[in-house]
Amino acid sequence: MAQLIKLNDYISRYHVNMYQYPAQFIRLKQENWQKMRTLYERGQLDFQSESAVTDETEIEKIPWWKALFREKKVEQPVEAAAPLESRKTPRSLRELKQYYLDGLLPFQLKWATTTLQNKSFLHPSYQEDASLSFYLQRFPDTYLLMYDPVAQLRNTDLEIDHILIGPNSLELITSLPARAGETAYVLSEHTWLLEDGNIQRKVPSPLISLKRTETFVRSVLKTYDIDFPYTKVVLSPQLSFEKMQEPYETFYIGDKEYNRWLYEKRQMRTPLKHKQLKTAEALLKHCRTSAVKRAEWDTEDSLEE
Repeated sequence: MAQLIKLNDYISRYHVNMYQYPAQFIRLKQENWQKMRTLYERGQLDFQSESAVTDETEIEKIPWWKALFREKKVEQPVEAAAPLESRKTPRSLRELKQYYLDGLLPFQLKWATTTLQNKSFLHPSYQEDASLSFYLQRFPDTYLLMYDPVAQLRNTDLEIDHILIGPNSLELITSLPARAGETAYVLSEHTWLLEDGNIQRKVPSPLISLKRTETFVRSVLKTYDIDFPYTKVVLSPQLSFEKMQEPYETFYIGDKEYNRWLYEKRQMRTPLKHKQLKTAEALLKHCRTSAVKRAEWDTEDSLEE
């Protein structure tokens, strides 16, 4: 499960300590998966109330992810978990794992919008964002995700593409929405053509935003003298990129390339690396952050801080 270190212009735990929270998230995720699995096998999970039925759980109907991650007695009212698409009782360990991953999404969104002292206000659309869920659930824990970040470059705010930071390199990823069966062609530097039989439509070249994102990343790496390789990706699993020449260090991931691209990411077994965390920290420093101070009563005893 990739870690959401930056969402739009919200503050996150990773702003506070990039060298602490990635490892802490992995530990929490692994420990509490084993806890949930054990409770499931003992028949001690109440899926109706989403609570982990243990001796330590003293409050009913709290989201299971808060029950499992809880370290102290909860004295404040807890928020309801974000709505999930599937609420069926898991019938196998495989379904339980997906249930667990779905339940971790509100936990990740909490970490991506709050620190101990400050909080940002999450737009409701992110709770139902299928693309965000895809990145978070399909990649290993050692990938760090910047989703819809707002870069600050030369005193200018720029909306840039997603940045996926792996242990050995990072990818600048732009999504190109397409319909199944469409084929892409380059018309000009600024325009692409998507064609399906006799139906054609023009779209802005995705390379434009990728170049903008590359300018930001290259500037930050140069500023901090960080040598960390990166590539650019146009991601469109429904699209065919036949007879299209890829620019230098740019990859078109369409219907023929998608499965292999995703498989290679999911097979990554390399642990978090210092240069990876240093790169992520530097990029975060140059992204816009909007947050307000949290009220004294707005605390989270249910989570490890």
